[in-house]
Amino acid sequence: MLIRNVHLLSNKDLVDVFVDSGKILRIEQADPFKKGGVDGKGLFLVSGFTDLHVHGAGGTDFSCGDSEKIIQADRMLTRLGTTSYLATTFYLPHQPNTHLEVLRQLYASGQCLGMKGIHLEGPFISPQKRGGILPDRISPYKKEILEDIFHVCGNALRMMTLAPEQEPTGVLINALKTRNVIPSFGHSDATDKQTRQSLDQGIEHVTHLCNAMRPIHHRDPGPIPEIVESNVIAQIIADGAHLVPRMVKFLASIMGVDRCVCITDGMLSTGLPDGDYLYQGKPFKAKNGEARYLHNNELIGTSLSVQQIAQRFMNFTTCSLEKAVKTVTENPCRVLGTQPLYSTIQEGAIADLLLIDKALNLHRVWKNGEDISSD
Repeated sequence: MLIRNVHLLSNKDLVDVFVDSGKILRIEQADPFKKGGVDGKGLFLVSGFTDLHVHGAGGTDFSCGDSEKIIQADRMLTRLGTTSYLATTFYLPHQPNTHLEVLRQLYASGQCLGMKGIHLEGPFISPQKRGGILPDRISPYKKEILEDIFHVCGNALRMMTLAPEQEPTGVLINALKTRNVIPSFGHSDATDKQTRQSLDQGIEHVTHLCNAMRPIHHRDPGPIPEIVESNVIAQIIADGAHLVPRMVKFLASIMGVDRCVCITDGMLSTGLPDGDYLYQGKPFKAKNGEARYLHNNELIGTSLSVQQIAQRFMNFTTCSLEKAVKTVTENPCRVLGTQPLYSTIQEGAIADLLLIDKALNLHRVWKNGEDISSD
């Protein structure tokens, strides 16, 4: 397959990109006389986007336990430019977790082409900072629960959000890292001292910075200054609601774009029209990218794709297109360990590719070299 007449963010000249067997075969200077293939018409060719925190799409939640519906969500995300993601869900202490078994099987079978594993939000989080996570999905740290999580999820488990003050000795963090699971700070009421200790113990990532964590107070700094002054990469929901535009710009300024990962915290309404939907048995409204419960107007997630989140990040921060794209390609892939194969346009890289314009609008999608834009 040939994708011709495109710009790369790293190169001002037009190039032709040849793809074979799901990988980039070679990149050549554009030949104006070449015919056939796909004419990129001078648009930008970038790597497919990665979302480390998404709960569903296309009318389906990753917690539903229905293989066919989850595959449907996977395909919707791909069409939206999210060619890699962590299926984000929960664990039910002392209850059946068949939904996790289904995700593990789908991951192992490769039926969900974009799924790079499971991200568990909890169960070892702070009840005081649970956000939209229901109480029956929260537990104090117990070794037997952790062992059951490892058993149910198998090697599909790639990230766990935890509140380090719930298990202050670092045993949980070490156990996760031993299993190649990314320990992520989040849903936490930790003090600055507890946060600093957890960073020293091996916290590698932060779940939706500022949201569902102790805020900054002038006599109680909390976790945010410690996180900002560390070197960990942090998720931010740059939708203008979870974080207002001024806060997005502030965080990008003080941490640097290299440490920002744009995520959606996306709901089952992602990719669908604005309207009323059900989540956890309660009705919510999706409008202008926000998802809010009808009964109390509580913000519970987004209906935006990670492409749209990156677009808002670029607008809020006035950063370059290249930097905005980095927050959904290179940065999350550094967290997952999938860089550079899934995050760069180079020979031998996976042909998960997007055609975008300078305003970060999406024009075309390829997954493993296959054009799925019209699926």
